[in-house]
Amino acid sequence: MKSGRCQCGNRLFFGNSVCLKCCLSVGRCSVCEALTGFSAAPGGNFTCTRCQAVCGRCTNQAQQACNSFVSPNESLCAWCRFTQIAPDQSKPENIKRWVELERAKRRLLVELKALSLPPFIGNLASTHPLSFQFLEDEVFANGTVKKIYTGHEAGVIVVNIKEADSVYRERARVALGEPQRTLIGHLRHEIGHYIDWCYAGRVASEGYRNLFGDPLAFDYDDARRRYYTSGPPATWGSSYVSAYATMHPWEDFAETVNVYLDIMAIADTANTQGTASIDLSPSSPAEAIVQSVLDVAVNVSEFNLDIGLLPLLPEKFSAKVIEKMTFIHCLRSDAVIAQLTKQTPSLP
Repeated sequence: MKSGRCQCGNRLFFGNSVCLKCCLSVGRCSVCEALTGFSAAPGGNFTCTRCQAVCGRCTNQAQQACNSFVSPNESLCAWCRFTQIAPDQSKPENIKRWVELERAKRRLLVELKALSLPPFIGNLASTHPLSFQFLEDEVFANGTVKKIYTGHEAGVIVVNIKEADSVYRERARVALGEPQRTLIGHLRHEIGHYIDWCYAGRVASEGYRNLFGDPLAFDYDDARRRYYTSGPPATWGSSYVSAYATMHPWEDFAETVNVYLDIMAIADTANTQGTASIDLSPSSPAEAIVQSVLDVAVNVSEFNLDIGLLPLLPEKFSAKVIEKMTFIHCLRSDAVIAQLTKQTPSLP
């Protein structure tokens, strides 16, 4: 998923656009989905060195916002088509922010597809389409400002492009007391809301309510005010993956999805790097996956601490948090997916 090989044998990584050894154009092929090299072909096209498909560059390669190659009759790759609104690119600072947003979004979508999570389940891409809007605060002539808030509603994920500014993001992280605040983290959290909306509550509603609570039993605005006024309970770590997760069942679910995707991404990287061999299939127990990743994370955290960075992950998760992550993991199982297509009358 995250790496490949050039025809010269050099290893390629997720965001590469040129092989650093032989200078061949590289990227992700929309036909075979491999991260590989592309040789020049007649008519300004390219040939995938893996599957030999004739391809053209995704239009967003012009701004270095993508590294995908598409069929010659296409302009945007499948990943870029998820972006419904891009920032105003007449502002130079917005281009850099947009590029960072697209890279994080593409990494998220590739992971979701590899894990067979929404929107890559059944016909959810049609019935509950996912899209992204990357927007900025609007300043009117009278000086008033229309603020853009990052969030999800009915399949649309909005991100304020300021989140792609590392200085702004770090200030917000410190002000809000968050252990980490990253673009990919924002997107994984919001995709949690999307999975909640289009899938989890439909195919496993009873299990959802038992673990996270009934979201309709709590007024969201009241819960939000209470959280920012009083903060989380002192014992939040025994049942929640983060302090913010205590605010409301919707946020608990989204934060749990966020950390689950973090863990699966780290596991995939560890497998790719040859430092672990972790079974990521839905049939593999979630607790075993989490423990294997924590073993990796403890070692990486020591390197982080050596240069003044934060630990990669906590050293352990509570039994309740593991139970919640198991619920997310089981959403990938055939038995639960069958609920979406009405192939079976009951959950396992």
